[in-house]
Amino acid sequence: MGYLRNDVIEGQALEFLEPGEIKWRNEEIPGMEPKYKRNGLKSKVGIRGQDGTGVLIHDDLLARHILCLGSIGSGKSQTLYQIINATRKSATSNDVFIFFDAKGDYLEKFYQPGDYVISNEANPPEGTVNWNIYQDIMATAPEKRDETVREIATTLFKEDIEGSSSPIFAAGARDLFAAILSSQVRNIETKGETWDNEKLVSWLRRATDITVRNLLKEYEDLTWVRNYIHKENSTSSKQSFFMHLYQNIFNIFSGGFAKSGDFSITEAIKRKQGKAIFLEYDMASGNVLSPVFTLLLDLAMKDVLGRKESSEQGNIFFILDEFPLIPKLSYMDNALNFGRSLGVKVIAGIQNVGQVDHVYGPSLGRSIISGFGTIFTFRLFDEASRTLVAYRHGRTKKIVSIGSSNAGKGVIDTLNDGNVIEDWNITNLKIGQCIVSPYNDEPFLFYPLMYEDTI
Repeated sequence: MGYLRNDVIEGQALEFLEPGEIKWRNEEIPGMEPKYKRNGLKSKVGIRGQDGTGVLIHDDLLARHILCLGSIGSGKSQTLYQIINATRKSATSNDVFIFFDAKGDYLEKFYQPGDYVISNEANPPEGTVNWNIYQDIMATAPEKRDETVREIATTLFKEDIEGSSSPIFAAGARDLFAAILSSQVRNIETKGETWDNEKLVSWLRRATDITVRNLLKEYEDLTWVRNYIHKENSTSSKQSFFMHLYQNIFNIFSGGFAKSGDFSITEAIKRKQGKAIFLEYDMASGNVLSPVFTLLLDLAMKDVLGRKESSEQGNIFFILDEFPLIPKLSYMDNALNFGRSLGVKVIAGIQNVGQVDHVYGPSLGRSIISGFGTIFTFRLFDEASRTLVAYRHGRTKKIVSIGSSNAGKGVIDTLNDGNVIEDWNITNLKIGQCIVSPYNDEPFLFYPLMYEDTI
């Protein structure tokens, strides 16, 4: 028997690109916002595929965010490289890029002179800058600085509080650190003091309960924190608070993060200048330093989301390959769902949906994944990821005509229900091949070229 007819009569269909076909060339994407419509939809940003095929990546697609989903070695990084290479080439001085780089590949391929690199390597790469926590606090509006300090302390102590058998001491250490930072920031404002990470670490190494109490007594709204280390408290109690304070701060503010510097990720994003900020995540020390990378990304997202739509121009690209490696980002969901009007464009890569669920929980994790308007799906070996992709475009109804080998039976017509993307469509993908799932168009099969063959 063979198929004489296999036609979709309800729902979408999984399409194929013909040799030489460039997707979205000379056509509009259904549902495209008027401000993105251009003559012939010309775009400098695109992905080259085999047999002369290609996919144009337009502003409207970027504004709704792009996710590459695929198992290890499936080819997703090659597609990410193509997207980023084209995007950087077409960037203007009003754009800025923030890379979360877990493997060093993005720094190697996309670094340009003048870019910023935050690294904890013993031999710092070209462009390395030293982050200054105080500069990022001072870059926020004065009335928001205490709030920023509180968020910083919460991020840096979150893992200790959640994993501690005595969370009261970890929470107290968090409050102590927040109060210390607030006092020092106010001294910068009122006394002209200068502070950086190196000076902070040095001060804390010499700090005692007496010096901390003396620092905080100048500011009435912070005096309550002194109760943690009140002079009448037992020595063991005070030592427990300091132990958690030292353990967290000295682990995080180590290596390159303990050096004197003046870099502020908030200020760099405001300047833009078409530059990139590379956050070089060292997986060998990730368990220790992951909170500071979470903090840097949260500071960046918070600053962007807090701006007024009418006052900002340009794009803020977040390149987040393997972003589930870092703890939960406080503003990830908002960046995806509310950042479009502010120029936020997230381009991310993950191996499976379970990674996201593990960090964010099933409900928020699925909300984050659904926030990506376009998904490039590569080979997947886990059922949860394949199921999510299979149901992304919903159900379909087909009329199937089969020619029987028995001449007496003639043609057999059946009406079949199924998914637009079936499980076998995903499992049959070759290495490097993907299914492109746009936000408001039918999905299609695509075979991108290796990145090295496009440059």
